[in-house]
Amino acid sequence: MKYVDDITKLFTRFGANAESYQEIQPNYKDFKDDPVTPALAEPEPSVALPPPTPTPPVFLLDEPQPALLIGAPVEPVKNAALSLPSPKSSSLTEPPASSTTGDRQRLSDLLRELKQVRRDGLPETTGKRTRAKVIAIVSANGGVGKSTVAAGLAKTLRRPGGRTIAIDLDPQNALSSHLGITRQVPGLLQLKEQDADWGAHRLPGFGDSECLPFGTGEVNDRRLLKQLMLEDSDWLNQHLASMDLSENDTVILDTPSGATVYSQQALDAADLVLVMTVADAASYLALDTMTQWLETSRRRAQQQRYVLNQRDDSRSFCRDMGVLFRRRLGANLIGTVRLDHQFNESLAYGRDLLQYAPESIGCQDILSLSGAVHALLWADASSQQDTP
Repeated sequence: MKYVDDITKLFTRFGANAESYQEIQPNYKDFKDDPVTPALAEPEPSVALPPPTPTPPVFLLDEPQPALLIGAPVEPVKNAALSLPSPKSSSLTEPPASSTTGDRQRLSDLLRELKQVRRDGLPETTGKRTRAKVIAIVSANGGVGKSTVAAGLAKTLRRPGGRTIAIDLDPQNALSSHLGITRQVPGLLQLKEQDADWGAHRLPGFGDSECLPFGTGEVNDRRLLKQLMLEDSDWLNQHLASMDLSENDTVILDTPSGATVYSQQALDAADLVLVMTVADAASYLALDTMTQWLETSRRRAQQQRYVLNQRDDSRSFCRDMGVLFRRRLGANLIGTVRLDHQFNESLAYGRDLLQYAPESIGCQDILSLSGAVHALLWADASSQQDTP
């Protein structure tokens, strides 16, 4: 069917003539829309409502970012939305460089001040202290002969008119055996309370020495003693002060190896710390750790020295390690004790080595160490006696 036939039938249906049909081309050049008068809005109710909180726009990270998001470009993340901060929120920019530099400078100053305080020694506690000289024997490793040297000094370090008291702070409770005490008696475990009389429980040992053992007891007894020391850092100082010792008396503290609560109490009470070590690689590597631990002492007037024990000159490696220790420690190495198997034999037979074999190399080295300690602790008194 043609387009003209459709037009003819349409006009015939409505009673018109198809010849009067004409197509008119539209002309939009002179067209103007009629002005529309806007409708007046209805008046709002008189109740005041809070202004609506503007909802921050949400941008997808895989779309172009607005200029408010500054910084280095980041890899777009799919299906993740980022909400812009409200006008009252803090800025996303980094703090000024000057503020960061100032904080770092203050932190550096505080760290240097703390290091200086530790190097100079923390101030002593204001509690009452004993008038006797206190020597603490400590070590980083076990099996270095602390109890042997402690007993040797207890037998040789007696001043005229004074006494030497060896106190065992080691739970192994071996110091009394080195001083010839074999019977089981109450020790620190049983005398841990503040009002306990330590002076009344001292036992006589070799060389006119006196000994207060650690004592034997149950696990709960040791746990309670450690708890008392943890709660009161001045526990040992108070007990030493209660013994009413004179300035001519000497106290020697034997401790377990490592940084334990027992050795820390001894470290805080001592006028002189003797660090026991042996000529092997493990002890040499532990020197740095030992130095850091000694810096925690609270005694400003405290002196610290090293003793190289069990030196075996028959082995070239031991001799080489001795050279390294002397180079490393210098004047802080106050003495060397050579390996002497007669120490073990004397302990097994319950004999005093100074009486049994006074000419042995071990006895000679102990006597030499005792003289060096005496000169270090009582240097002022010796110089006054020598002055005419």
